[in-house]
Amino acid sequence: MKYYNLEALSLENENIKLIVLPELGAKVASIIYKPQNFEILFQPTLKKYDLPKYGDSFEKYDTSGIDEMFPNIDKCIYPFEEYYGETLPDHGELWSIPWKYEKINDNRMFCKVKSPKFNYIFKRTIELNNNSIIFNYSVRNLNNHIFSGFWAFHGLLAIDNNSEIILEGINKVLNIKKDSKYLGNGENICDYPVYNNYHLNKFLPVESKNTEKFYLLDKIDSAGVTLNNNKLLYKISFKNIPYVGIWKNEGGFKGEYNCAIEPCNGFYDSLEIAKKYGKYLTFEPNEEKNWCLTITLEKF
Repeated sequence: MKYYNLEALSLENENIKLIVLPELGAKVASIIYKPQNFEILFQPTLKKYDLPKYGDSFEKYDTSGIDEMFPNIDKCIYPFEEYYGETLPDHGELWSIPWKYEKINDNRMFCKVKSPKFNYIFKRTIELNNNSIIFNYSVRNLNNHIFSGFWAFHGLLAIDNNSEIILEGINKVLNIKKDSKYLGNGENICDYPVYNNYHLNKFLPVESKNTEKFYLLDKIDSAGVTLNNNKLLYKISFKNIPYVGIWKNEGGFKGEYNCAIEPCNGFYDSLEIAKKYGKYLTFEPNEEKNWCLTITLEKF
C-alpha cells in the first residue's frame, strides 16, 4: 500500500490503525484511533515525503510522525575514544535510511537496521493490543570494543488549543533551549507547571511562534497529552526508561503546531552533553540492551 507517495506497512485492530514507512527510517507515519476516527500524529504539511540522504539535516525534511533517534539527537562529535571525532548526524543515524522489515500478522511487525558507520544493529517490534501499542527495542553492539550512545522517542502529536500535558508529581524541569522567551537561559531550572506566567503544560496559539524544550528532573513512569479537543488521552508509559524530554512547538518551528513526549535513555540531546552528565548507554563488545514503551489511547 501507499501512504502519500511512499510504500507503507499497516497494522490494524478494532481500535487502532497504524502505518509505518520502512524506506524512511521506519517512521510511524499515522496512528488512527478508530472509535473517534482521529489522527494522533502530526501529519506532513506538504502532503508528501522527500527521501533524505544519510547525515542530512532533520529540519530540511518532513517533521511529522514518530522517528527513532539513536545514538544522539543534536548533531555533535562522538566524544569517546573508540570513534573519537566522527560526526553524529542531526537527530541520529536512523531516521534518514531505509530499514528491513517483516509483517508478522495484522497486529505485529518487526523492523531492523544496521548502522552505516558505527557497527550496531537496531531492532524494533510494534504490536497492537486492544487500545495500546507496544514498542519493544534492542540494540546490539557488533564491535570488538565498547560503543556509547542513547536513544530518544520522537513522536509528534496533533495537538490543538485545548490540549494539555499531564505529568504527575513533577514540580521542577530543566530548560535546555538557550534563548527561551519564557524559561530563561539554557539549563535554567523552572517551576512546573507555571513559570514566568507561562503554562508549561498548556499551549499558546500557533500565532505565538514559540518553541520550548525541557527535561523532567524527576523519574516518572508515564505521561499524557489530551487530544481531539480533550476527548482523547494519549498516555505513554516507560517504566524502565530513565529520562523524559518535552518538545512544544507553538508555531515557532516551521510554522507547525505539535508536541512530543520523548522518553530517552540519555540526558540530554547531545552525546557530548550526555558524557558530561555521565548519563548515556555503554554497550560492551557484542552486548545487547533492551527496553520498551507502551502508548495507550482512551476516551478522556
